[in-house]
Amino acid sequence: MELTIKELADELSVSKTAIRKHMDDKFRDTYTIKEGNKILIKDEGVEVLKGQFKNQVETADKQSTKTANQLAVKSDDQQTALLAEQLEDQRKQIDAKDKQIAELHQLLDQSQRLQLDVQNKLKQLESKNTSSIKQTIPESVNEEEPQGDKIPDSYQPSNARFQEAGKKKHWWQFGR
Repeated sequence: MELTIKELADELSVSKTAIRKHMDDKFRDTYTIKEGNKILIKDEGVEVLKGQFKNQVETADKQSTKTANQLAVKSDDQQTALLAEQLEDQRKQIDAKDKQIAELHQLLDQSQRLQLDVQNKLKQLESKNTSSIKQTIPESVNEEEPQGDKIPDSYQPSNARFQEAGKKKHWWQFGR
């Protein structure tokens, strides 16, 4: 059974150009018949072309398999390299974070020390202030025994007009 170039190309899943490349002058003289505008390939020629394409397909399959394996190996190598690079980047980031944490701990410790120093200084100032206040209070006034309404003599007015016959005067009466 004779086939056209298109029919053979469809059967072999190749292009018509690929079939024509394999048909040299010797092949055309031996295995083809021309009917009008069509070139028909005899059964023996179909078998020859199938054998050639089968060899090419097998060779191409071997090459594609080999290439695929090489790509897979390269891909695996690239993935490994990429993962190693990412791991190294993450280690660097972790180291940087560890340094930041150490610095923050140091700053926190310094802050706590300063706060403690400030509290100690405030206590010292308070104790100095209370001792200086105790020293400025007159000795005649005793803190533990309040004397009620009695006013020490040093605080009594010396003006005689304010002391009329022991009477107590209100503030509005002082002007008279």
